[in-house]
Amino acid sequence: MRQVLINFDFPGKYVEALSEKYPGLRFVKSTDKSEVFSYLPETEVLLTFFQCSREILDAAPRLKWVQAITAGVDYMPLDVIFSRGITLTNGRGIHRIHMAEYALAAMICLARSFHLMFRNQARRKWDRTPPQDEIYGATLGIVGLGEIGEEIAKKASVFGMRVIGVKRSPQPVEHVDKVYGPEDMGVVFEKSDYVINLLPLTSGTHKLIDGKYFSLMGENACFINMGRGQTVNEDDLIDALREKKIRAAVSDVFYKEPLPEDSPLWDMENIIITPHICGQSPNYTKRAFEIIDHNLGVYTTGSGEMINIVDPDAGY
Repeated sequence: MRQVLINFDFPGKYVEALSEKYPGLRFVKSTDKSEVFSYLPETEVLLTFFQCSREILDAAPRLKWVQAITAGVDYMPLDVIFSRGITLTNGRGIHRIHMAEYALAAMICLARSFHLMFRNQARRKWDRTPPQDEIYGATLGIVGLGEIGEEIAKKASVFGMRVIGVKRSPQPVEHVDKVYGPEDMGVVFEKSDYVINLLPLTSGTHKLIDGKYFSLMGENACFINMGRGQTVNEDDLIDALREKKIRAAVSDVFYKEPLPEDSPLWDMENIIITPHICGQSPNYTKRAFEIIDHNLGVYTTGSGEMINIVDPDAGY
């Protein structure tokens, strides 16, 4: 019987549902390393959450398909996966709703200076001077107009924001006034009051956002990093905040995680730091199940098309 290995904490009710729907597959689940490796020689399909190393691939000679429930797959040995002809699908779309809500919350917090008032609250300081603004009428620049970016654009437009953005293949996107290609990314930084980074980590995006782009932003503009920490030159971001080249930032991801205790970012009053949680949601597993279920249906019947197939050239 063809074996599907689940090496993350997938609730039993979902495993049972898949077992009933796909009787031709044997589903095994384990997060114990030694047990996982005992299953790998017979595994044809791997359902994984941040657990797909070269070591795992080498131990799974029959592996034909890897389904990640993460959107980014930069932690995987992609060269090995693609050279072996293994199909790779990701969790694109799982994060669309809750990460869009995080983005809106971040912009509103920055507009109303909540980051300054929270610090004043901790100091028992009554201070009405932190500036109060609106996101209505502001321009939002989204770097990486994938599913999450499209959902942010949709919600931001409801709030009366003008949205522009960057897409690898610049084509019209609903709720986005102007879509630019990567070569024109500087225009988005220059024209935006808020810039949201959603870039995946690839060889072409490592430290891509640096001082050159921060220097294009207005002194009242804000930067929000929700993509991958390593797509930003963190030293340049620190410099932009310290020198007040930009007004403020929100960052959920960092070049090194956990963010080191000696990072200057901890002591800066013009940044909101969250511990890589913008992708978390109580509905995460339910949405992952929907992707897994669809793709298993295609895999077992050969009918239809899998969703979220990772492009070997793009890396996402």
